[in-house]
Amino acid sequence: MANPASALGEAIGKSVEKEVQSIIREVVSPFGLYVDTGGPRKGKRKGQKLLLVNETGNEYQIDIVVEDAAKKPLILVESKYIRYKKHNRDKASWTCVAHFKLRTTYPSVKKSIAILMGNWSAPSKKLMEAFGIELVEIPFKKMVAVLKQYNIDFDWPENNSEIPRQSWKKYRSLSVREKRKIAEECLSGHKEEIKSKMLEAVEADPEKPKNVDQIELLIRTTHNEYYVKKFGTVQETIKHLISLIEDAKDLKNLLK
Repeated sequence: MANPASALGEAIGKSVEKEVQSIIREVVSPFGLYVDTGGPRKGKRKGQKLLLVNETGNEYQIDIVVEDAAKKPLILVESKYIRYKKHNRDKASWTCVAHFKLRTTYPSVKKSIAILMGNWSAPSKKLMEAFGIELVEIPFKKMVAVLKQYNIDFDWPENNSEIPRQSWKKYRSLSVREKRKIAEECLSGHKEEIKSKMLEAVEADPEKPKNVDQIELLIRTTHNEYYVKKFGTVQETIKHLISLIEDAKDLKNLLK
């Protein structure tokens, strides 16, 4: 038998993710957009995993991808459940890297969203937001309160095995409708937030002028050092690039 604690958390996380998928389909379907959630897809893949490949050939498994009419990714969505904060950094860092690499590969992506369930630390959330990922948070306390209504204890000491075993047994005994109701209640108060984020991307006016917000210049030296410079205008960037030709043989003083 699978670890009851892990099995219960995964089951609830997947149930909530299915509800998120339904919410997204409800919003984007009228616009003729496709919601890819993995699984066999004719002309796309035979396997289950929804994988997107970046420009260097690395594959990233994404939970939900909204595609435009040309089958290009428009919105990236992650649904992540974490019980213990000690796992925050790994999952947050992976999400940041994956979404950043994919957004630099697919300019069609208008928005990155992470549905966070459980215990997420402030530093982890700030890290994801720094990478332009918009967050929808379902706190652990809320999940505990929802499950308590079904006489399921979802809050136990880390070294306790009996409580999660009993909780997993009770959860499995629930009907399909009851399990879906739990997911809906966990998402209560967040449905409109998710819809709003979807619509912001879907209804973005393609004819609206696009202006430069920020330019990042990445320089790698022959010593394998990396320097990142950020500019607010094209003019500032060009001025900096011109300054680099003053001493093309040695950049050490110009890159300080």
